[in-house]
Amino acid sequence: MKHSISHILTVDSKPLPSRITSLQGMAFLYIQVNDMANEDLLSHFEEAVKFIREGQEKGNVLVHCFFGVSRSATLVTCFLMKKYKISVDEALQRIKSRRRCVGPNSGFLAQLLLYQIMGTSLVENNLQYRLYRLQHASTSMVKGGKKHLDEKYQNLVLPDPRFSPNSDLVAYKCRICRSPLISQDSVLPHCQGETPSWNDSKWSAKADKLPICNKGIFTFPISWMKDASSTLQGKLTCPKCQAKVGTYNWCGGCRCPCEAKIIPAFYFIPSKLDKCI
Repeated sequence: MKHSISHILTVDSKPLPSRITSLQGMAFLYIQVNDMANEDLLSHFEEAVKFIREGQEKGNVLVHCFFGVSRSATLVTCFLMKKYKISVDEALQRIKSRRRCVGPNSGFLAQLLLYQIMGTSLVENNLQYRLYRLQHASTSMVKGGKKHLDEKYQNLVLPDPRFSPNSDLVAYKCRICRSPLISQDSVLPHCQGETPSWNDSKWSAKADKLPICNKGIFTFPISWMKDASSTLQGKLTCPKCQAKVGTYNWCGGCRCPCEAKIIPAFYFIPSKLDKCI
């Protein structure tokens, strides 16, 4: 081939036809993502970077989408950021010097900025990244009426604190039976009267320096919430005594007493819990 292309990365709504993917001596990676601001491309960054790096060691890599403007440019940007340890702006400028029309959509640009904040890695315990993944898990649950949480979001579901070897990490217990329900890592903080947004960089800073609301108790999904991984809304009941302790809603969310709207919401009634910390 003229450009010695050995690897093709396709990021599009449809894969390449078999007459191309059946070519001998070529490696292919297909990432199914639409060019929409609410699509999750960030979760594929590390996979794309690895593929491009391996391709450059063996030949040259073609990265393409439908128009070659947004999705493919986003993946090339994240690769340049990681390889050369440069910012989003500098990586985009390098690409635009070769192809002036490129421009990631607003959602992909925000994902690149989050990737930059995390040091060009996917940091699982970064709160801003956890909010990002929770929002996209919600979209995945709602879109098409899915009955189960997608496998790639399963690690958002946190361990049951009843089986934790460290009781010091328990944040709340059931007021009736004293069973541990919420660990410190499970708590989803928000500021007074403000809906938490994943593209707000303050959630990558230390939350203890923020004006955190103490009127409502919200969490990430926890493994004892069995129905919450298969239905869009319902009651949260203590897994030991079956007392109602709250509600969950992937789509409509829930409003905190401070007026902040949390979507999706795993909300606990404060009078049903005892605080341990």
